[in-house]
Amino acid sequence: MTKRAVFLFVVLMGCSAGKGENEGTTGPLGGDAGADSAFALDSGGDPDGFTVGDDSGTGTCAAKSFAAEPSIAPVDLIWVVDSSGSMDNEAKRVQDNLNAFSTEMGKVGIDYRVVMITSSSFVKVPPPLGSSPNYKFIDRMVNSNEPLQVLLDEFPKYGSFLRPLAITHFVGVTDDESNLKAEAFYTAMQMKLGHHFTFHAIASEQVAPTFTNPEGACQTTSGFPPEGAAAPGIQYYKLADATKGLKFSICTSDWTGLFATLTKTVAVKAKIPCAFTIPAPASGEIDPTKVNVNYTKGSGGAPETLVYVGSKDGCAGGPGWYYDDPMKPTTVLLCPATCTTVSADLKGRVDIALGCATKIK
Repeated sequence: MTKRAVFLFVVLMGCSAGKGENEGTTGPLGGDAGADSAFALDSGGDPDGFTVGDDSGTGTCAAKSFAAEPSIAPVDLIWVVDSSGSMDNEAKRVQDNLNAFSTEMGKVGIDYRVVMITSSSFVKVPPPLGSSPNYKFIDRMVNSNEPLQVLLDEFPKYGSFLRPLAITHFVGVTDDESNLKAEAFYTAMQMKLGHHFTFHAIASEQVAPTFTNPEGACQTTSGFPPEGAAAPGIQYYKLADATKGLKFSICTSDWTGLFATLTKTVAVKAKIPCAFTIPAPASGEIDPTKVNVNYTKGSGGAPETLVYVGSKDGCAGGPGWYYDDPMKPTTVLLCPATCTTVSADLKGRVDIALGCATKIK
């Protein structure tokens, strides 16, 4: 056999996924069923050339096709708590309520992780959450004007703890204003995460300024001088509004309702529209070289077999799909361009077919 024939054999051998919901057949290079069942790899008259069928031995490849079910998204929750001296009472409320919060998350069956960034002398979360592998504590003094900046600065310490497919929530707890603007934080954090996130603010609302409260921060008690927040958290509230997060007053004395509302918002099973769980084969393990993804437009027509691009980097702005883990795949992820198309097609359909050689880019 010539080297040219060997090379072509390696590159071209295989077939695309079958059509339909159950079993379908296609030609060995993705053509319609009924086309030539073998392909002459060397058409130049090389005496060593030969023809080859596919791995079914019948000249066609049968694939089992499954309607793709979107994967349930895990939840990552990152807290940053202002650890300046004026925040003693608020820190205790966070500490007292976090375990109940995580218990409620568990009841819903959510795969969640919690990150806490503050001073170790300020918040100590007890077991079970405090000793759970789902919990990560980062010991950092958080001054009153820097919670947003701290989230960015400490990302190298917790970024690998987060999941790429997770729905990400941030919670900022402070009685002061941020030196970093909301827009700047959102842009920088989105670049680090690679996806959108929701920010929840536990800070001061804006109230009417008075002689004793020129900043217009919320107040917790009466008397003179009155106690309360140092400044309204305008940037935190703005960030919460922009990301459709929740806003709570730091001056609330009972945080039971606050945590109940936060739990109800966060602990929701959400399906990722462009991530699909690979169905288990009838027997044995998944063969990642024999998985295909078919997209059928809502307007009708034959299914389109999407190309496998190897990784997110392989998308390069174009169509296709890749695995969450190429070595032990459990999830199919659509490239951003394909995701945009599929998500906008409300009547479209995605199927995952097992049994035929993966169509590669």
